[in-house]
Amino acid sequence: MAEAFLQVLLDNLTCFIQGELGLILGFKDEFEKLQSTFTTIQAVLEDAQKKQLKDKAIENWLQKLNSAAYEADDILDECKLKHQLDRRRINMGVIIQRLSLSVTKLG
Repeated sequence: MAEAFLQVLLDNLTCFIQGELGLILGFKDEFEKLQSTFTTIQAVLEDAQKKQLKDKAIENWLQKLNSAAYEADDILDECKLKHQLDRRRINMGVIIQRLSLSVTKLG
């Protein structure tokens, strides 16, 4: 279960970072490291999920990891929202400049 969620989180992160924001902010190297870390976590998760029925410590660790994954997903959602808002502000600024130029030409 946590393994599937991490895959969705990784896919979302991939799309976001490979988009405009990643290019603008230069996240490429950091993203590749993060992607490698997520791949390692997924492999460990697969093994841990098989063992969790026998070991309460592993079960506890998986719960904490799952919680951390949800927090990371929330942070990613916040970043996406901020990026969208910033983009709209830029677009609105361009529209206002064009309107201002048009009004100036009329006057």
